[in-house]
Amino acid sequence: MNHVRLEQVQLPSGQMLVHDYIHNYGIVRDFYPYTPYEQASFEKRLTWLESHAVKHRDELADGLLAFNQEIGNHARAIENIEKLRRSDAYVTVAGQQAGVLTGPLYTIHKAITIIRLAAEQENRLGKPVVPVFWIAGEDHDYEEVNHVYIQTRDSQVKKVKLAAESEGRSSVSHLQMDTDDMQALVNEYFAEQIETEFTGEIKERLYRFADQSDTLTGFFARTMAWLLGEQGLVLMDAALPFVRRLEVPVFTQIIKQNAEMNEAVAKQGKKLEALGYHKQVETDATNAQFFLYREGERIGVTRLSDGMFRTRDGSETYTREELLILLEEQPERFSANVVTRPLMQEYLLPTLAFVGGPGEIAYWGLYAEYFQHMGYEMPPLIPRLSFSLLEGAVQKNMRKYELSVEDALLRLAEKREQFLIAQDTHHLEQKFADARESIRQLYEPLIQEATDIERGLQKLGEKNLEKVLEQVVYYEHKIQAAFIKQHEAALRQFDKVALSLFPLDKPQERVYNIFGYLNKYGMDWFREFASYPYEISPGHYAVSID
Repeated sequence: MNHVRLEQVQLPSGQMLVHDYIHNYGIVRDFYPYTPYEQASFEKRLTWLESHAVKHRDELADGLLAFNQEIGNHARAIENIEKLRRSDAYVTVAGQQAGVLTGPLYTIHKAITIIRLAAEQENRLGKPVVPVFWIAGEDHDYEEVNHVYIQTRDSQVKKVKLAAESEGRSSVSHLQMDTDDMQALVNEYFAEQIETEFTGEIKERLYRFADQSDTLTGFFARTMAWLLGEQGLVLMDAALPFVRRLEVPVFTQIIKQNAEMNEAVAKQGKKLEALGYHKQVETDATNAQFFLYREGERIGVTRLSDGMFRTRDGSETYTREELLILLEEQPERFSANVVTRPLMQEYLLPTLAFVGGPGEIAYWGLYAEYFQHMGYEMPPLIPRLSFSLLEGAVQKNMRKYELSVEDALLRLAEKREQFLIAQDTHHLEQKFADARESIRQLYEPLIQEATDIERGLQKLGEKNLEKVLEQVVYYEHKIQAAFIKQHEAALRQFDKVALSLFPLDKPQERVYNIFGYLNKYGMDWFREFASYPYEISPGHYAVSID
């Protein structure tokens, strides 16, 4: 890369289940059929896929083609869609909700991972492999996707939010958005950015996408296609009507085998908990594991003890046969949930591998048995690549204070404290501790002597000693404040590293958005970042931007 240098480091996983999946696979093999990162897993999966042909390839390709043409995706993505008509073409897939301006950085990182994994496996297996990004347009958690965070010019983290409010539980893909609201968010976002040679073009592009889109999903899809379509990324909105029609056989299975499916999920959950893992998805035997739409709202469904199904608001009740008739007549009224969405993906796409974040891989640990029960197989799960972007000013501060990448990412607070201690050439903390001890040693015998004269003087003496020590501590704090003020310029530089890498005390990729970097470094930098042949491995990439 001309503009980017890489260093790979190992970061601890916050999920013990995911840590063991990556590093101690033997412990968790009951939950995940394939070992991660091993080529033998992809070869074995390919054999399984070859004997379980996808029969709706043309319908899938037609639907994807219509959507990707509508959002203006790149010719390379369109070529990839045409490849999917071939019986020997497969996909790498990742999914995410349609976040405003693409949401947190990890959305881009997921897409980069499936692009890279597809290229790697196409080369190794000698079969076409297409990266497909699954937009979770059915989800109704608008508050998750309606905002973005930015680092302001005065080194603050600011939340920029769409003015529009969601009414009820409408899926994001069905929620109508006003062009003016989306353009206003673009303006507010860039008002906090420095003006660069790239700003005007990026804003114009985003204005155009907002003008062409009447939903947040459309805005998201057009933006992702612009950023990554030339890498061959195919976009798929799970809320599209063609998807729902194709899913009818799976919903039929879910309705008919509801009790058995829930039993299999519960069994896996108990096994996970018995091994000391946290169960990511809380569900129960009465959850039908799908939603029904009514007047645009997405309503959960429960299965009653007599085998009937009822919406959670109690307004609709169905027999199994009535639900199956409704499914045939109005498939668009049905929507998968967190348990059944992976099954839909497995049925719809010839999935060579699924790429997910730590939370996703953890909750997939519940699903292997029910997949098998329904006649499917969980694909290899690959943790998404993770990145920290180190800008020039951050690198400069790291060099100044001799911070390695590991220091910056793993022990920054500790290094900041060590720096302060090293500046204290007077050893004031120890001297004040010694002074307090000396005062005690001088004062306590006096209190004892005063007590011998009059017992009532003991409490007064103890109180007096306490006040003297309080004054010493007060003076120590004043000196400490002066000492910190003397070094505040250096501490600000430590804090700027922290603000860049751990905003809101979270990893950068979970908070910041790609457009802050695009605005500073432009599309040429991004193309290099997105197209680099990263090794698909559990390491974390520190990317130095020069």
